[in-house]
Amino acid sequence: MLSIINKREHLHKNFYILLLLLIACSSKSEKQEVQVKVLHEFTLTDETQEHLIRLYTQVIDNPEVDELVFTNYGSAVGVVITDYQGNFIEKIGEKGRGPKELLTSRFFGAQDSNQILVLDKALALFKMYNRTSEEVDLFTYPVKDGISITSRNMSFCNEKWYAGFQLLGIPPLPSTPTIAIFDKKNLSLIDTLGGYDPFFNGRKDILQETTYSLDCENEIVYTVQGKTPKVQAFSTASGELLGSTEIHPPSFKVSEKFITMASNPQEMSRYLSEEQSISLHLAHNDSYLYLVFRNDSGIYKRNRVLNESSHFVGVYDKNSFDFIGEVKVSGAILGATKRGNLIMLKDEENLGIQIIEIVPKSS
Repeated sequence: MLSIINKREHLHKNFYILLLLLIACSSKSEKQEVQVKVLHEFTLTDETQEHLIRLYTQVIDNPEVDELVFTNYGSAVGVVITDYQGNFIEKIGEKGRGPKELLTSRFFGAQDSNQILVLDKALALFKMYNRTSEEVDLFTYPVKDGISITSRNMSFCNEKWYAGFQLLGIPPLPSTPTIAIFDKKNLSLIDTLGGYDPFFNGRKDILQETTYSLDCENEIVYTVQGKTPKVQAFSTASGELLGSTEIHPPSFKVSEKFITMASNPQEMSRYLSEEQSISLHLAHNDSYLYLVFRNDSGIYKRNRVLNESSHFVGVYDKNSFDFIGEVKVSGAILGATKRGNLIMLKDEENLGIQIIEIVPKSS
């Protein structure tokens, strides 16, 4: 009996290796050339940089006004708001345990021009900052109920908040939800939707972080998990799976070692995230869907230099999910604007930022 089980596991692993090789081959044959267009370029001012000691890899565009919201990684917690020229406008939150203070500020979103939401995971609190009155409303983060938000961005749409999340202790099946929906009034969980990439299929020791891009106007949320390149689209109205990408960008590496780890959770503790690609952001505009991913050198560094990694963007047709092409970009992508353009850290030393558009060369 044991030999039969071992043979099944071996065949199971070889099936995924063969599948990924076939996908990679078809990706190369159907790849088209795409190009990067720089739309806007600026450097964060000295005053802004005084508040951004260790820039975190998430930037949010305010849905109502042309303001960018940055945050720090680790020390000097709080979110920093600038205009589109990098000029300092305001910093929200300081380090501490008080009602207006924060211990962590890596999960955040902008409701409108006045209200900024920060999830302080260390204090297990949502904090809603009112920029006009300077008041802060506190709401309980339901981690004790087995809910863990995994997306760094939180999005406001039709009087509700959306975030990528994980149900702790629940296997990541295609039917297991990956998007949490919270009520505006008290930030209570009111609904869930989505599902994991079928590659995971219940392997509960694999990284489960969900990244998403929310199309509020068309009631669609696009999702992807950290180690796999399959983008799925779900209706926010019905929860129905609307479609998914089938071809992944040829530079997206899913190594044989990763497949082995997926089949053998006991070895997961020896697995390093730097050994293959990781999906970082999803973005969309009226025509295209963008999968932003990173390939690292394979050498672990405690303090990552963002632009030492190789950064890529895979481009898909938004309606058909057909793969159009990929492009290697010259800096780390930090997020996207409300118009669907990508925000790129072009100069890491001086905090130079570019707003870029990626389109087929024929456009």
